Amino acid sequence: MIDPQMRPVRVMFFTLLGVLSIPCSKAQNDGPGVNGPNGGYDSLYVKDYTHILTTRLYTSSKTNSFTFTDNDTGGELVYRPNNRVNLGLGASYRAFTLNLGIGFKFLNKDDGAKGSTEYFDAQGNMFGRKWVTNLFFQTYKGYYIDGWSKDSLGWDVPTELPYRGDIRQSNFGFSALHVFNNERFSYRAAFNQDAWQRKSAGSWLLGAYVTFYDLHSDSSMVPGVLEERFDTTLQFRSGSFLDMGVIGGYAHTFVVARRWFLTGSGALGFGPTFYSKELDTAESGSTDERRGGGVHGQGRIAFGRNGPSTCIALSYNVENVTYALGDSENFGWNVGNFRVNLAHRFGVKVKPVDKVFDNIGL
Repeated sequence: MIDPQMRPVRVMFFTLLGVLSIPCSKAQNDGPGVNGPNGGYDSLYVKDYTHILTTRLYTSSKTNSFTFTDNDTGGELVYRPNNRVNLGLGASYRAFTLNLGIGFKFLNKDDGAKGSTEYFDAQGNMFGRKWVTNLFFQTYKGYYIDGWSKDSLGWDVPTELPYRGDIRQSNFGFSALHVFNNERFSYRAAFNQDAWQRKSAGSWLLGAYVTFYDLHSDSSMVPGVLEERFDTTLQFRSGSFLDMGVIGGYAHTFVVARRWFLTGSGALGFGPTFYSKELDTAESGSTDERRGGGVHGQGRIAFGRNGPSTCIALSYNVENVTYALGDSENFGWNVGNFRVNLAHRFGVKVKPVDKVFDNIGL
């Protein structure tokens, strides 16, 4: 439960979210019906296929972790959930995309090593011609510690790695980036497979972001035997963190022989942070509330082969957020998604869908 004194922060959070949602709605209108032939792209650089049906078979693995770092002592503590590998099917049409994936048991057989994680994970990337938006909502319960053995921590748990089933985490985030060179550079070609980048091109990016992160456990996140490695500012059992700010960067696609491509994108943001955490020290139960600064990083990379009808691509998206809790103490978390896509485009139009979209002006 969020501390009552965080309510003004929540109001600011949802206000900024509403402002950020405006470019998202505009991005959905980047289809051929609004921007003319070829979706508004320069046909020498990009071929747009949003007007026909694109289907895909994919496998994906989503990431979610949080880290405590004390730079004075060199201490680092990383918690990760037992992520699942999913198989799924998806389709894109008229610049809209739907993907449905399932985590099959035969792909996920490591509960004995890492413990079990209960989760709900929704991540969406909307790649319009002029705007690129990222939206995610996650809830996770059950984490293991990466980089430490249970013997070194003195833990008696049935899993091979030190595991804590009491840790519960939820986060929500939204970011929007404007693509300046939006007639010659396409995010969709690399990450959504319903366009084809024919020649190398890049673009500067500028936008904004807002995230909220909530973390709870029954006792301190820092194990007892590691307390001397971490300042007391990091020894908390629960916390709520909000950050918002301006973000900017650059993206580029390198094309070889018109078919092979490598896309890289990086953006860095800065802004104010607000947090409230319940300490688990000698003054157990005390609350530490502060304002500070935070760093928000966003990265995307994709590699594959594209063409008029088929696209094979590997891609990875990640968001990193770091909060300065002291002079040398940081708390950070990240969310991401690794995917392998096999997409095929059918030269057909779905008339019932066209009729619905035309009636509502999309």
